[in-house]
Amino acid sequence: MIKDIPNSGEYKNMGIECLLQAYDNICNVDNTLSPETPRDKIWNYNQIVLRTSMVLIHQGIEGLLKSEICKKSPLLLIDRKRSDWKTLPNSGDESFSDFNTIGGDDLLKTFYACVSLKDIHENFPIHYEEIRVKRNKIVHGLGTESLTPEYVLKLILNSFTYLLGKDSFWDSVLSKFYQHPGFDHDDSHVEWQDCNQYMRMEYLNAFLGKKELKKHFSVNITAREYLCPFCIEKGEEITEEGIFRPDSKWAFLNPNEPNSTDMSCIICQTDFGVIREDCIKEDCKGNVKYLLEDEDLGDEEIWVCLTCWHEETKKYI
Repeated sequence: MIKDIPNSGEYKNMGIECLLQAYDNICNVDNTLSPETPRDKIWNYNQIVLRTSMVLIHQGIEGLLKSEICKKSPLLLIDRKRSDWKTLPNSGDESFSDFNTIGGDDLLKTFYACVSLKDIHENFPIHYEEIRVKRNKIVHGLGTESLTPEYVLKLILNSFTYLLGKDSFWDSVLSKFYQHPGFDHDDSHVEWQDCNQYMRMEYLNAFLGKKELKKHFSVNITAREYLCPFCIEKGEEITEEGIFRPDSKWAFLNPNEPNSTDMSCIICQTDFGVIREDCIKEDCKGNVKYLLEDEDLGDEEIWVCLTCWHEETKKYI
């Protein structure tokens, strides 16, 4: 009997973790940059980080492929002649981990034998081959080609979208963050703040741009963007200079139509209602306002423009 057979979820979690670790490796280097040293010199020095990330991407993809194959049968992953399996009576037991599993072309062919073509992006085979070749050169000591962080970040995002669909990258980032044991709203000693999540998106936008990021979200993030009242509430701080509010413009009309009164924020993944009314602030062309419901002003309401954050007090009847 073959014991300790893995399930699809275990391989999927491993695959996602590898891809997120590759992403974090790159972010961590960029987050420690100093103005004194040019970024290109820093990344020339940290080529090993990018090469390690390439290896992690390959490992992550293989994990996601194995996850899909497992939905049919984990036994399809075993790379050993059936005649050598210890499965007959009186032959003893063997752990699945003692078997070698298929890889490379065999893994890809088995994967496509188990999934519907319409569920997988048409560019995935080329994407997988590109990563497999570069990974092999790195592992075998021939990976002298210079890599850029932008190139590797694109490979990470494509790996998520091609195999798991749009929104899967950001959903995985948020899931990992909120499930971390250090995340606790009631513990002031823990430096995990969900208001900082928008900085991750700002980082990707700065180096990849919205045109590239648009490929990986179901919401059209190249449409006109708005401030999210929930992200601002979480990140608002009172400093000696005054009130600091994060400029988190990652909320979008959903659908993006002239009379739409529904919005979605991709950072905190909150859906909320708005009204369409011109902002009264001079030089602001915004026409989307949100009711600050936490205000208690008797017969008055405070509405805020989600373009410039100008607050307007109204009496209601």
